[in-house]
Amino acid sequence: MQVAAPVLLVVLAAGCVLLAVWLVTVRRELADARTETEHLRELVKKRVERPNVFSHEVRTPLTLIKGAAELLAEETPGPLTARQREFVDTIAGNADQVISLAQDLLTEARLDSPLFDLHLDRLDLRRLVRQTVRDARRVHPNPIRLDNAGAPLLLLADRALLGQALWNLLNNACRHAGTEATLTVSASRGEGQAVLAVSDDGAGMTPEERQGLFVPFAGNAEMGGAGLGMMITERIIAQHDGHLLVDTIPGRGTTVFITLPLAERTEPDHD
Repeated sequence: MQVAAPVLLVVLAAGCVLLAVWLVTVRRELADARTETEHLRELVKKRVERPNVFSHEVRTPLTLIKGAAELLAEETPGPLTARQREFVDTIAGNADQVISLAQDLLTEARLDSPLFDLHLDRLDLRRLVRQTVRDARRVHPNPIRLDNAGAPLLLLADRALLGQALWNLLNNACRHAGTEATLTVSASRGEGQAVLAVSDDGAGMTPEERQGLFVPFAGNAEMGGAGLGMMITERIIAQHDGHLLVDTIPGRGTTVFITLPLAERTEPDHD
């Protein structure tokens, strides 16, 4: 026993030393992990900021170009010839396309960010639909009918993202149905959900075109756009626990249905 006691003390001392070394190592690893986490946060932040800066830098001059083209189209500086009006329409139309592309790229970066979070707010879908249709009528020559009467359709949604999804639907329909097509936008109440339908009486889509509808750069380049809009729209609707369905027949037109869960009305709507 007298011999074992010193040995035990040595073992305990060695164990304490090892424990101390282990604790120092753990603290160092935790500090390195915190540093690495902060570094990753900064990288993510910069990744999100880059498309934001790009979008701003692109949209600002293009908005000015579009505004100048609209003033020319209104013949504010003076009358236009038919040929000049054609050029002005080309400038305004392409400016709209690039502005939409910049917004789509920014939204895609936001959705892909690990820090992404929906900014939910109580809103009336009918009001958002009216605003979107009004904006689309200013840009596209297509007749756009609106069937949107009724009590408010209250949702808990990210106002900016859902607004972009609706805009993408109308924008895509106007571009791909052709300028001669008539669009009909309707909003109604289902069982616990809001139902939005965007229909056109255009050429419709083949099965191959339908399959590539949500694939970027897979669409018809002659129609304009990069094909990001519908893919992003589908992702936005999914983020809101909604569903998107496309019904199309070649030569008979296309209808896109969206369903979104209604919010329980427990307080006054401040939209």
